[in-house]
Amino acid sequence: MRIRFWPIMAAAFGAAGGFSAATLVFAQDAPVEVVVVQRDIDFDKHAVTIKAGGQVVYVNDDRFGHNVFSETPGGEFDIGRQAPNTRVGVPFRRVGTFTVNCRIHPRMSMAVTVVQ
Repeated sequence: MRIRFWPIMAAAFGAAGGFSAATLVFAQDAPVEVVVVQRDIDFDKHAVTIKAGGQVVYVNDDRFGHNVFSETPGGEFDIGRQAPNTRVGVPFRRVGTFTVNCRIHPRMSMAVTVVQ
């Protein structure tokens, strides 16, 4: 018997270090926009799920600049230096799971799962 994890389930399992029903989002319930706040040199969410064509809005509520980016194939972006007290929306059009980091603070990491 072969067990398959759909990307959304794998993101919920992997990001939390264990499965949590609270993190499971079904495609029909996925939002088109999610706000992720950068505070204390960290993302306030380490895994989010959105619908294809939606966006993640990165809000810098930190005293430091950040540089949010992804090099995951099919979802590459780099917002450049984001000053404190600013918001930047990043659209995600392709289905998949994308790793997002900060070039300035390498320990900042999160996953964006995009569903149809």
